[in-house]
Amino acid sequence: MSSPATSPDWSAIARSPEFRELVERRRRFVVAGTVFYTLYFVVYLVLLGFAPDLMAKEVIGSISLALLGGLSVCALAPIMARIYVRRADELERESERVLQEVAR
Repeated sequence: MSSPATSPDWSAIARSPEFRELVERRRRFVVAGTVFYTLYFVVYLVLLGFAPDLMAKEVIGSISLALLGGLSVCALAPIMARIYVRRADELERESERVLQEVAR
């Protein structure tokens, strides 16, 4: 008969400095990404509102800076999602290492 699975000591994990550093690194990454995307979007909106002549400037045929800016905002979302997935994979590997260390 096999022994029941034991759950990790979550309070010991939460107290470990490695785990706290991992949580802090994730928090810094998420906050930085959120601030970057928000500022990017706000700058785009400000340019639309306060520099309409600049944003109406055609750069490629009849494509304006406003259209390119809007497309760049749309393109930035999946780019940032991909970056987040890559970072989350790194953090997942590190979290498994922390769990193994605390389990010892």
